[in-house]
Amino acid sequence: MAATKPNSTLSPPPSPETLEFKWGKKRGKGGKKRDTQFYESFTFDGEDYSLFDTVYLQNGNEPQSEPHIGKIIKIWEVPNREKAKKVKIQWFFRPREVSKFLKRIQIYYNELFFATGVGNGLTNINPVESIAGKCNVVCISKDARNPQPSDEAVQNADFVFYRYFDVGQRKIVEEEEVDEKSVGIDVKKLFNKMP
Repeated sequence: MAATKPNSTLSPPPSPETLEFKWGKKRGKGGKKRDTQFYESFTFDGEDYSLFDTVYLQNGNEPQSEPHIGKIIKIWEVPNREKAKKVKIQWFFRPREVSKFLKRIQIYYNELFFATGVGNGLTNINPVESIAGKCNVVCISKDARNPQPSDEAVQNADFVFYRYFDVGQRKIVEEEEVDEKSVGIDVKKLFNKMP
């Protein structure tokens, strides 16, 4: 499925029975009964997805509204529930979604803020079928661990990000104030992939 551009709307999702789906590499088992199978990747509707990919997600029951954007941080299949396929998503926020907390900071026209901290809005669990396509988010952080994107990569990006929104403290956090503990995942997973 082709990625949806930032200002477009999504058409109603196809019936789950008509979509192609295939699991990728297994990670291990977990859960209370140690019967939940975790994965590193899957193929859905002809597109390959892996852990830490950034994706568009359907906006609940409103397929004509703007999609949500998040990073896949966990993938699994739940046993005994018709083999429900799930993804855990850590969210990006658009500036208008956190506008009352922005104060007077400069914002790029296509900038997102990655969710950090502890509280509502950090992550949630979604069915795989809620994914509407990949989203091209380029990290423009000057952190030495971040492979710096080319001007062309930034220009072709759907969105850029380098700052964070702390969902618990309800404030914008600059990149130098963030570490693995506050983000909840390895910060390097947020940076650009090596070419």
